[in-house]
Amino acid sequence: MDKLTRRNIRYICFRLQTEALGGVKAKKEEEGIMQFVDEVKEHMESQDDFGGWDKFGKTWDVDDNSPLVAVKRISSIQTQWNKILTEEAKELPAEEEKKFLTNKLSEKVQERKKEAETKTAVPEEEHKKEEEPKKFLESDLKIKVQERKGQSKKVSFWDKLK
Repeated sequence: MDKLTRRNIRYICFRLQTEALGGVKAKKEEEGIMQFVDEVKEHMESQDDFGGWDKFGKTWDVDDNSPLVAVKRISSIQTQWNKILTEEAKELPAEEEKKFLTNKLSEKVQERKKEAETKTAVPEEEHKKEEEPKKFLESDLKIKVQERKGQSKKVSFWDKLK
């Protein structure tokens, strides 16, 4: 048991805490650090500063220099961690505004936006003029589709329904 490090002893204590809180039982194993689980449990429970397994890491912990000694904690592990974070963590810089590269693609995008804005400002009569060629193309396309249907000998399911 003297070969156990502080980390090993804390691991065993956390396993015993989990057991005390209704979790998985900390079973003794034949090899590894868990072979000392019964000895660590008995040793810690015999000390004056032991406050129960459910309070491990909150009101008591193992000593830094001699890990087989239970000592009272001034603050919980979570409080201590939050304190360390506030002392050590640096504030991230604010994200700077990104600048767009000027290239041919971005210029085209800007031109299209301007064209779209000007189209909304154009009177309705001019819109009608622009739509006329579209109507011609659509009707021409429909005629071509009907011609191809006439060339095909197959009749589709949908055509039979008509």
